[in-house]
Amino acid sequence: MSSDLPQNATNPEPPQISVRPSDAPPMRWNELGSQEQMVAGTVSFLVHLLAVLLLGFVFSISLEEGESDRDLILVIDETTTELSEAGDSLLPTTQGGASVEEEQPGVAIRVTMPRAIPVALQDTAERVTVDHKKTQVAALLATDQILMPTGAATGGGTEGRSGALKGQLLANRGGTRQSEEAVARGLRWLAAHQEQSGRMQFDHTQGPCDGHCRHPGSEACSTAATALALLPFLGAGQTHTEGEHHEVVRKGLLYLSQQMHLESRGADFRTPSGNLYGQGIATLVFCEAYAMSGDDELKKFAQAGIDFIIAAQHEAGGWRYEPGEPGDTTVTGWQLMALKSARLAGLQVPQSTIYRASYFLDSVAVDEGKEAGVLYGYQTRNPRKATSAIALYSRMLTGWNRSRSKLAQGAAYLADLGPSQDDMYFNYYATMVLHHFDGPQWPTWNEKMRERLIAEQAAEGHETGSWYYPHEHSDVGGRLYNTCMALMTLEVYYRYMPLYGGPQSVALRGPAPAP
Repeated sequence: MSSDLPQNATNPEPPQISVRPSDAPPMRWNELGSQEQMVAGTVSFLVHLLAVLLLGFVFSISLEEGESDRDLILVIDETTTELSEAGDSLLPTTQGGASVEEEQPGVAIRVTMPRAIPVALQDTAERVTVDHKKTQVAALLATDQILMPTGAATGGGTEGRSGALKGQLLANRGGTRQSEEAVARGLRWLAAHQEQSGRMQFDHTQGPCDGHCRHPGSEACSTAATALALLPFLGAGQTHTEGEHHEVVRKGLLYLSQQMHLESRGADFRTPSGNLYGQGIATLVFCEAYAMSGDDELKKFAQAGIDFIIAAQHEAGGWRYEPGEPGDTTVTGWQLMALKSARLAGLQVPQSTIYRASYFLDSVAVDEGKEAGVLYGYQTRNPRKATSAIALYSRMLTGWNRSRSKLAQGAAYLADLGPSQDDMYFNYYATMVLHHFDGPQWPTWNEKMRERLIAEQAAEGHETGSWYYPHEHSDVGGRLYNTCMALMTLEVYYRYMPLYGGPQSVALRGPAPAP
């Protein structure tokens, strides 16, 4: 397939990153409309945060049962400000000419609460005493701390990927010298299969490999393949300016930038043969590369990709192959990873986007019996192993507190299943859940998963350093897909800082809450 995505003549020229030639045309970033995105995201965040305050002030919410629709009115003064739907975000409207932004002595705020309380609010809807002066309400809205109860998922950054902190994380959280050697071999295999243009392909036999490695994939989306292959390099601390494989990362970022299609919704990284899988993975790459390097030109690509993801979300909260389609758990998981990385990098992500994603996860959760809220389906409530692992990790990313019993039950369920013999998709997500939950099951799971991957890494010929497992996912992703998933699984110790406990939490955690 062609390596270049045809550009619509009416579209503005895509922005350029620093890895392009010095004579490249200048950035035309002002046409992305990112300022409007920032304003909408800020308004949405304030609205939803205010809803949290009202939930705690007016009544205690049952965490297990839904509530009927109702209006909550906090009377502060004679003026009423209502929150109404306007496009993709909640925007304030006024009565009597008053505005929330104006310096008024007080306002009365009406919020129509949904029938189902967002899961993201359940851990934060504590009873809060709010002074009825608008200036004090504004002061509460100006801080994120109100959304961060004890045990909240406040970590997850990329700062542990290099230096002394990487070594400390590796030692304290279950890595070994042998696991790091396996990572090094895997990265060399990926580097050997990158084309000169920076492209990677699931059918790796079309590039430098020239058919020397078996088990090529059939998926034709080179954006998804290239982005997926870059994630293990970034995970190991390699950027486009630093590290043994910095040139691999540089060429890969350049290739991804050339495939980008700029439109009013943001940066579309899908190719003609691709879908939102590629969008989520490519955006995740730019978010991580920006977070690690601080390169402002990468930031522009990252924010534009995030803008497109936000615009592509279905009204019920999920994502699927095409923008606006009813969601599925697997595509949604990649978009949430990109959104989480974006927030950690300081990019603009409306809180309403996260709330809607929580609604979607509610819709695919088993809702009866002891498995309710623990197991998850693909597009329905019919549970599967892999989608349960993906959804539980997504719950962590959307704000589930570590003390939630459903999360402990989910971790225990995954641990009881044990690592799969052939499904690296399940193994990767289950490893992420168990590592970040950091309960009593993690050491046993880690040892089994780590030692199996080390033992099963190819050690002969051109395949040396790679992995392949015959599974339905492997049919389309092939050896390159399996190698990427195995590498990210072996990098779990330092790839992301612990989600629970913040950047200081590098030691193994104590006892987890009982299921």
